[in-house]
Amino acid sequence: MTESDIFWTFQTALSHGGSFYHALAAAGIKADPANKRRLLNAFPELRASYGPTSRMHKRLREGVSA
Repeated sequence: MTESDIFWTFQTALSHGGSFYHALAAAGIKADPANKRRLLNAFPELRASYGPTSRMHKRLREGVSA
């Protein structure tokens, strides 16, 4: 994933996730690049649910571009 994909993955989880994923996303947004990747590797469901292939991710990202 690109840095932009990672940013939008965390933004999507922050906007649409439950309290646990919201907290992970908040940490991910503040993390340095190495720790962002550690979070994504430790929680593959975060990437699966809120990553670039998810509908929520695409809609949130397109909404900013529109």
